Amino acid sequence: MRSLRILPILCCFTLLGCEDFFDCLIAREPSIANKEFPIATVGNYYEVSLNSEIKNEPRDNDYDYFFEVSGLPEGMDYSVDYRRLYIEGTPTESGFYRVNVRLDVDGPFRNGFENEDERLCNYSTSKTYILEVE
Repeated sequence: MRSLRILPILCCFTLLGCEDFFDCLIAREPSIANKEFPIATVGNYYEVSLNSEIKNEPRDNDYDYFFEVSGLPEGMDYSVDYRRLYIEGTPTESGFYRVNVRLDVDGPFRNGFENEDERLCNYSTSKTYILEVE
């Protein structure tokens, strides 16, 4: 039984090679916070923020962060303050909205970080949130 647990690990070593295997275990990639949005109310100002980071990357402040947001209700928009995304505004219509957030990163942009070994596993991610407007 114990040997069956090790089999997937051995397959990864064989198929991916040692270096890629460890990249899979300790993935360095962008991440957007998991968050449940509070309920919004038609005609009332609403704001929620989402933090982002690059997991397992101590220099995540050395990257540029680019956000795209879609699916917001009428009357709402988004703004960005470096690694933080703000969704805000006054919704004009009730309903359930699937808010899609895409994050792309580029970098790092500091001297001495141009080594190929410094590459991330992924340079983008996306997440979908549900926004309820009453």
